[in-house]
Amino acid sequence: MTPNVAFPFFTIPETCIDIEPWFIRVNGGESLPAADYVADWDYATELQLSRSIELDIEEAAKRLKIPVDALQLGLIVEIGTGPGRFPRKTLSTEVHEITVDSPEVGLTIHPDSGSLSSFLFLTTTLVLKSEPSEFEKLSPQLVNSKLWSDRFVTRLDGEEPRFPIEVASFERLFGKTPEARAPWYVSWNPGDWTRDFHGAVRLYLNDDLPEFMERIQSGDGFLLQSISVDVVGQILERLVTETDVEDIVANAPIGSLAAQAASWIKLAWPDSSLGNLKHKLESQPGRFRACMWAVAESQEEL
Repeated sequence: MTPNVAFPFFTIPETCIDIEPWFIRVNGGESLPAADYVADWDYATELQLSRSIELDIEEAAKRLKIPVDALQLGLIVEIGTGPGRFPRKTLSTEVHEITVDSPEVGLTIHPDSGSLSSFLFLTTTLVLKSEPSEFEKLSPQLVNSKLWSDRFVTRLDGEEPRFPIEVASFERLFGKTPEARAPWYVSWNPGDWTRDFHGAVRLYLNDDLPEFMERIQSGDGFLLQSISVDVVGQILERLVTETDVEDIVANAPIGSLAAQAASWIKLAWPDSSLGNLKHKLESQPGRFRACMWAVAESQEEL
């Protein structure tokens, strides 16, 4: 449960809950701890999600100031999917009862891969299942009062974030300005690092340059890589110069501009600190930009 939220009633601390991490089994293989992404996933993949949760219900009752025999709890598990920071679609919701006699819940879920896209959101919530007959002033009393929750998000391999691309007349966009002659233009606002990546970056291609557009449409690899280098370079060169870059990266929401930038950094410099990257950019900007080509070599990463 988010520690910064002040609830108007007692809640259940994590010390009362024995929580197993989520495990994912792909196509009948070994069940492994869920990672940041599901490798080798596609729309035909058979997925199995599992975890177990055991509540110290007597201790939880003490924390809630509700007699244990008057406490009825429910464990809600929601499976969601979609691009961005929040699920666009809820695929399933399971409700399990937790009692003194049955304080442990084993979860095994088989989501339909054909219904998934971009991210898999797994939300587990403990709620009050019925109004307690006895309670104190700050005890939860309303049915479905949220007493504890956790959320796990994993990215589906093959559904890497991509930004929107538009074809436009730059003469109409920019008029008689130097940028009207540019073959492409990356539209984004530096500084808004928590914004969803899909909405934060937009690539415009200049429809006034027919030869350029023909090369794009023919899949010219060098040209596509050059554009990728420009996009990645602009974003990373700005990010590493932020005074609070460590905090930005550490607190980057899933699917955000900062999270995408962090994945590029991990790809290009897996063993370098952000401080070292900043020094490299300041002292050797040419070599820093040259590293962007290593990132852009893998088009599926963009």
